[in-house]
Amino acid sequence: MTPRHATSLIAMAAGFMMLLPQAAHSDDSDQQLGVAREMVRVLEAYAVYKMGQYDLAFERYQALAEAGNHQGMYNLANMYAAGLGVEQSDSEAFRWYLKAAEAGNRLSMAEVARAYADGTGVEANPIQAHYWQVMAAEDP
Repeated sequence: MTPRHATSLIAMAAGFMMLLPQAAHSDDSDQQLGVAREMVRVLEAYAVYKMGQYDLAFERYQALAEAGNHQGMYNLANMYAAGLGVEQSDSEAFRWYLKAAEAGNRLSMAEVARAYADGTGVEANPIQAHYWQVMAAEDP
């Protein structure tokens, strides 16, 4: 993704926010607005990641992860695993994959299964590896 494409993505996300209904303020519309804002934050983090601004992407994904966003947790774990924007740490990657897996993120479940199978960032445990493989394969 070029910087121009990333900027377009951010502008498109901001435009999306402008299209949301502003008049009604029921609990449902407040919840929808919160979800939309979170989606925009995820898109912004992705855009800076794709531009190679890993330090900034790490900060954004970390904020999302700490707020309980599953995609933020998964991407933060990926950044720890690869050492992008942060010192590489298999144990920190595992910790965030596990949090996301426990929250229902299927990609993270598969990563947790792999980590338990290989002993990456955690002590190898074939029983836990099998458990998370089954969980990742289940229909949502």
